[in-house]
Amino acid sequence: MNKNERHERILHLAGERGMIYLERAAQETGASLPTIRRDFTELAEAGSVERIRGGIRVSRKEENMPFNLRQVQHSNQKAMIARNAAKRLRAGDVLFIDGGTTTYHMCFHLPKVPLRIITNSLRLSAHLDDPAHHHPDWEVYLTGGRIQHGSSMLTGPGTVHSLNFYHADWAFLSVGGITTDGLYNTSEAIVETERKMIERSDRSIILADQSKIGKRTMCRICGIQRIERLITTPPEGRSLIEEDMRESGLAITHAS
Repeated sequence: MNKNERHERILHLAGERGMIYLERAAQETGASLPTIRRDFTELAEAGSVERIRGGIRVSRKEENMPFNLRQVQHSNQKAMIARNAAKRLRAGDVLFIDGGTTTYHMCFHLPKVPLRIITNSLRLSAHLDDPAHHHPDWEVYLTGGRIQHGSSMLTGPGTVHSLNFYHADWAFLSVGGITTDGLYNTSEAIVETERKMIERSDRSIILADQSKIGKRTMCRICGIQRIERLITTPPEGRSLIEEDMRESGLAITHAS
């Protein structure tokens, strides 16, 4: 296992429980304790994690986490949501998939039928182009734009401009939060891209696990009236927020 592979493995393990200690990291990677100490130092200096006594922990703010850490948070819920979303697709559909971690899980569940997939996610496009996963009836289009550091996502004016060339049947979007007063995400650049995908599609579907329900992040995307459906996982008990969103006309599907 080379250094990059070790770092990926360490970040994955840290993301599962929020932290990891030297001994477990060494056991999981087969590396020596001095090597793991150097890895921990390099990851902390890169801003991916924080050093603690004997180990590392992930940043408490999700927007500060690298993609591979956010991807493993609530990963089982994200997989169920993505699977439910992908079941809606039919041969010939054109779809936008944004660069979020929940929408990324859709690449594992896309039906083996002719599809045209437009995305600003470098990771999703790379997965779909991999010979081990590629289907000959999929056409994959990558937007232009600037690579947003740590997210493997293209954003900015170039991304928005390139989306003007397309029209999609579906837009599948991740969000930083959703409340009765609208959809939210963590940066202006991401929000501008998602607004354009909503504008240029017939139907917009939000994929969000329960940690996003009732949460607001820095930038508002739009009101929930612009969205056809929210796909999430069942709440623990009664959800007054979901009831209010349904009363406002938003369809909600619980994936399981």
